[in-house]
Amino acid sequence: MDMSSRSFGLCDCDNFFVSCERRCDPSLNSRPVAVLSGNDGCVVSRSDEVKAMGVPMGAPYFKVRAQLERAGAVVLSGRLSLYNEISSQVMERVSRFSDLTEVYSIDEAFFNLAIASVGDPEKYCRLLRKDIMKNCGVPVSIGISGTKTLAKLASKQAKKSESGVFWLKPEHYSSGAWMGAVGLSDVWGIGRRTAERLNIYHRILNAYDFASADDLFLKKNFSAHALYTAWELRGRSVYPLSNAARAPKSIQVSRSFGCDVFSYKELLEAVSYFTLCATRQLRRARSLASRMEVFVTTSPFKKDNFYAHSEEREFPSPRSLDCDFLHAAREMLPSVYKEGHAYKKAGVLLSALSGAGCGVQSFLFGEKSESGAPNERLRAAAGVTDTINREFGRVVIAPADNFGTAGGRWHPLKEHCADNFAAGARRPCTAAEAPATPIHARRSPALSPPKSKSSDIPSGGPIFPPNFVSGTPSHSAPVPS
Repeated sequence: MDMSSRSFGLCDCDNFFVSCERRCDPSLNSRPVAVLSGNDGCVVSRSDEVKAMGVPMGAPYFKVRAQLERAGAVVLSGRLSLYNEISSQVMERVSRFSDLTEVYSIDEAFFNLAIASVGDPEKYCRLLRKDIMKNCGVPVSIGISGTKTLAKLASKQAKKSESGVFWLKPEHYSSGAWMGAVGLSDVWGIGRRTAERLNIYHRILNAYDFASADDLFLKKNFSAHALYTAWELRGRSVYPLSNAARAPKSIQVSRSFGCDVFSYKELLEAVSYFTLCATRQLRRARSLASRMEVFVTTSPFKKDNFYAHSEEREFPSPRSLDCDFLHAAREMLPSVYKEGHAYKKAGVLLSALSGAGCGVQSFLFGEKSESGAPNERLRAAAGVTDTINREFGRVVIAPADNFGTAGGRWHPLKEHCADNFAAGARRPCTAAEAPATPIHARRSPALSPPKSKSSDIPSGGPIFPPNFVSGTPSHSAPVPS
């Protein structure tokens, strides 16, 4: 059985953030819904009804606000904690249907379909789609093809089909009629500027023209990545599936403030919070950092009084403990803070990362903390703290000065919070607003799978077909006065 044309499947959640909100509140079904980014800045998810109104993805909300209000659209502030949890549920269902799954983004996952015992991949993916809808309440579209790039094209076509599944076969991607109807901007890996260059200077207008271009021309005039994209469009797999987590090269936590911040105290609260978020990510990635940077900036749109500054600290040895980075942040912030400015954004960047399991060069006269000889008691305490916070789904253990800052001016705007979108609407709170209850003891209606009387899909264990055979895919400082 030749499985080269069906090695990859791509599960793509439809209008994911909107679908999550509709799962929490079914009264939003069939209504135009838009979800906004942090600080209610841009439209980041649109229902089909909002798309039909011509509202583009990423549009600044102030530009489309009047249009959405005239249409009676429901506009909601984003709730990333909710979306992340539902995303984890969806990815877990996908992993039950394949031996290898690669989570590509919060709403997309590639999975292996080169399974010898799967005779009809379209029927198999329709079963997966039904299973996700039953257990997660989120509609998905699934594309099937022989490469990742073609699977991405197939998933876009699947959104237009009634079944929600589309198999992009060799007769499709080798056809000038079919591939000629695919614009360059629709191809995974070709950006807007590259598409403009290809159109204007080389008269390459669509996916078929790009796939037919000479290999040396693509590599010389663009890059090896462009060449690999062309190979994938021809059905030659270049990017194999991988479920191995990639170690980060740097970790940055930053945020635009909901309101202008003037005082040093409030800015210190924000930077301390960002530092804790970054160190938690650092330990989750099983990494250590040797360099830290703190930066602040005012609004770039206020040119007359613009100010931006940063300070960097190099540590004698890699580390990952909250206390080390909080102490460094409090020492660096006074040198970047300048009184009289309206700060709009701040952030923390950890870099020069190394694996926690790698050996660390010690110093003869090193510090008696994590630098030099690691303090196992402090590291163990940090691990227990992270475990408890994960168990409760929110931060319940943190440095004392990090509590009581929930109403700070630096927190992002959420004027369109789900609890306030309609009078009397009862909506589930976010994880940050919820009581401190362990996740395994919670039964929030927002996060419980939708009930269904259907029993044709088993609920436990991997759902591989009978006689499963895996095939091989083609591939603290003082306040300044």
